[in-house]
Amino acid sequence: MSFETSLMTAAAFPDLECIKNNLYLCGEDVNNVLMKKNLIYILFLFIALSCKDGFYSTIPNAQVSYKLNLNIYPDDMQLNAGGTGVYLQITKKRLETDRLGYGGLLIVNGIGEDAVNIYAYDLACPNEVSRSALIVPENSSETGIPTAFTAKCPKCGAVYNITDGFGTPLSGSTYYLRTYRVIKISEKIFEVRN
Repeated sequence: MSFETSLMTAAAFPDLECIKNNLYLCGEDVNNVLMKKNLIYILFLFIALSCKDGFYSTIPNAQVSYKLNLNIYPDDMQLNAGGTGVYLQITKKRLETDRLGYGGLLIVNGIGEDAVNIYAYDLACPNEVSRSALIVPENSSETGIPTAFTAKCPKCGAVYNITDGFGTPLSGSTYYLRTYRVIKISEKIFEVRN
């Protein structure tokens, strides 16, 4: 086939060139696909960036490594026995390898699918960003086991939900509590990390 014949064939049958090149979509269809693909990427980027602000905490990053054993340590056992809202405030190392974050740890048995749903937060108030301004769980227990659904900063008055796993601000703040990852090692052993 001569050069002139191939130009005439391509002009007369534009889809023929697409078929030759094993392209499934040609012409306007390709442009539509690319436009839709770009729109999906832009939408995904927008969602990802807008969600970031929803869980923003001002507390600086600090090392966290703390093991909970609900079989051995009496304080840890309370998390298993008391139900939703049972908490531990950790401000002193139990082991030399413990790392307690910026202001200490607040560990809570929160709301979730299992009987034990461990969530961990930094004790430092995100409004104050100070190791001396620590949130205090608002104890609602009459059984002697420390139980709370909210925690309050005594300095600024901000109140946070501590049973939802997010440290959601309820009043006095737009910042969430700094959350830490809780890894379930076995049925009764957990590790708090960042």
